[in-house]
Amino acid sequence: MKRREFINRVGIGATASLMPSTLLSFTPALFSEKRARQVKIGIVSDVHKDLMPDADERLEIFINKAIDKKVDFIIQMGDFCFAETKNKGFLNIWEQFKGPKYHVLGNHDMDRNSKEEMLDFWEMPKTYYSYDFWGYHFIVLDANFIYQDGKFIDYKNANFYVDDSARTFIDNEQIEWFKADLEATKLPTIVFSHQSLWHYQWGVKNRLTLQKIMEAHKEKVICCLNGHNHLDYHHHQNGIDYIEINSMSYQWLSAKYKSTQRFPKEFYDQYGNLPQIGAYKDPLYAFATLNAKGTMEIEGVKSTWMSPSPYDMGMEKGIDGMVYSAKMSDYKIKFKKR
Repeated sequence: MKRREFINRVGIGATASLMPSTLLSFTPALFSEKRARQVKIGIVSDVHKDLMPDADERLEIFINKAIDKKVDFIIQMGDFCFAETKNKGFLNIWEQFKGPKYHVLGNHDMDRNSKEEMLDFWEMPKTYYSYDFWGYHFIVLDANFIYQDGKFIDYKNANFYVDDSARTFIDNEQIEWFKADLEATKLPTIVFSHQSLWHYQWGVKNRLTLQKIMEAHKEKVICCLNGHNHLDYHHHQNGIDYIEINSMSYQWLSAKYKSTQRFPKEFYDQYGNLPQIGAYKDPLYAFATLNAKGTMEIEGVKSTWMSPSPYDMGMEKGIDGMVYSAKMSDYKIKFKKR
């Protein structure tokens, strides 16, 4: 379903408080009456088309692999590309996968655009939504809000480069919708967000409210998946599993580890931030398999750093087990079959 068709059905001014949650859910009719079976999902995050010279090639590798694996749907988890004509070719690569495709808004997607422009460019139905697929429920959240003077303000045209304490919020209307949506479903559920719903430093600022909602229904929640931090990490808290999906492309490095040796010289003239990009040699992504027996298995991709790696340049390890790495690990999660 394309965005304009979706809006025509629910009304562009509709709010979660005025409409049933089912009407605000993006549910492909083809799958709505099916029951649980094995579901295969292709997942990618933080491609950063507008920072990476080889983003097209990286995305194409993922798409070809998703087609080969015959996954049921693919989802990108934010920081994908700007809504600019020059990125049409990049989107065409994404469209090569003919099955259902879903988007999550990342903060950098609004570096040069509004949310409305991104929705149009990606043909995304809403900034947050949910859908059912073969007996499972999926929720997509939008944590791209500034909170100032008691008001939630949408990210737009890089307005979010403010004090960190004022950004990365989920608005109250969306939280009420999320609560109602999770209460209404009887299906095992995965929650997607660009920013983490658990991370104490780089996560959603009002995450505790979201956590309490999920913990009240933890028997339904398979896990939460996020990007944003460019990390490969798993965290379990109060019965909920949180998994960080590493960037397809790179880790942002401090000035101390800048280098102009990782890419051909000509790229550094075209991409001003490239010296601070610690790129992975191969694209990272993940494939998740949901089994009716009650397990979710994530198959990641392992790569190496483009030389010189930040560790070759003396970078220290991360904290609390969160180490910058050129890999996406494998995970296996058990959940309650309903």
